[in-house]
Amino acid sequence: MNTNILELLDGFSKQSRILVVDSEKLVLKEYGGEAGLIKWLVVNLSSTPVKMYPFVFNPRSRMEREVSFLRTDTPGFMKPGLRVVDYIGVRIIRDYVEGEEVDSSTSPQVFRVLGRSLGMLHCSGWALGDTKVSNFVSNDGWVYIVDAEQAVETWRKEHFSWDLVVFASTLGISCYSSCVTNQRAYLERIEAFLQGYLENPCAPVREAVYSLTEGDSRLLLFLLVPFPLNMGVSKLLKEMQGLTHRDESIPTWSPR
Repeated sequence: MNTNILELLDGFSKQSRILVVDSEKLVLKEYGGEAGLIKWLVVNLSSTPVKMYPFVFNPRSRMEREVSFLRTDTPGFMKPGLRVVDYIGVRIIRDYVEGEEVDSSTSPQVFRVLGRSLGMLHCSGWALGDTKVSNFVSNDGWVYIVDAEQAVETWRKEHFSWDLVVFASTLGISCYSSCVTNQRAYLERIEAFLQGYLENPCAPVREAVYSLTEGDSRLLLFLLVPFPLNMGVSKLLKEMQGLTHRDESIPTWSPR
């Protein structure tokens, strides 16, 4: 069986395993191993020559970011409950999330919910950094985020546009052969994702989408989304540009 690039990266970056305690499923995540460093080294190098996101490599720092995010009441995504934080062993135990991992076969409706949830999160001043499509689980109309070790509080639009690019990139990589053959299905899901994202009325969301048509964000889009899918996404963004142009319809944004 052929293994795509994303599966290889996921294989290197496995940091979690399922525990069963009194018939209850839990997830043990360890941050101290080499795998996590490989994971984030690969992601960081892939953004060369443009650095757009403040990644951290230190295991404790990654754990602290995830713990902070899971403990903070943020709008949008559902989150697994946090059971144990081990600062000495640099590991956590959290709830196991039942549901379907989001992938290219997931319905456009779920992608719209996912985009809306990400927009709500961005409008509250948080970015995820790792928006790999496999980090999201759909369950009964809700979307859960199950990996947040690079989440930060921020109002910088380049951090928000980074989240958009990584999502489009990893979806394209995960389904490359079938999505190149059927680009319409891929673009339908990206369009639904962006439409949901733009349902949020705050200016940073619209600015993040607008920035994908210019400058460093546009460069990253073409570097990270595989060809020819990047061309399709670029065309889609131009078609949506009437919604994303900065004009009088976008309110002045004042964080908090």
